[in-house]
Amino acid sequence: MPKMRRIFCPLLGLMMLTTLAMAGGVAPGEEAPQQPEVAEKVTTTPAQTSAAISKARQAVVPPPKAVVKQSLPARAAAPVQPKASVQVDKNSWMLSSREGECAPLSSSSRKTGDIGTFKTPQDFARKMQQRGHQAFVLDIGDVRDQVVRVKVPDMELDLTFVRVGMCR
Repeated sequence: MPKMRRIFCPLLGLMMLTTLAMAGGVAPGEEAPQQPEVAEKVTTTPAQTSAAISKARQAVVPPPKAVVKQSLPARAAAPVQPKASVQVDKNSWMLSSREGECAPLSSSSRKTGDIGTFKTPQDFARKMQQRGHQAFVLDIGDVRDQVVRVKVPDMELDLTFVRVGMCR
């Protein structure tokens, strides 16, 4: 038995050493260089980009429902009395509902409690952050600074602010 171990152990060691030497594969310097993949260059027109953005927005904010108004016959229509016109700055902000209607900024106090007055979505987000809430301001309009969404996750708030000129 001891003779067998003397022969068998060195033989087994040589076989293991040979196997390791052969299993090494190809040295990194010897392998063929890989050709870089050529990516296809894609270009889009501004119209295609705008269409893609509009489609993405519709997935997030559904389009407003159509409002049907009944009109009176022409002979029964009373002359239109001009309403007391209030000068509204077209650059001021209003809250938008899912139906596309606009509401004054003060109507947000029902959802947020008394946070004071604010005139812009950024002011609103700043006031929420001052009260310890996370607030995210996202510009979602086709034209910059026309439609802004403010999210306050811990209060489950998702408000859309629009410029007065965009209200119906």
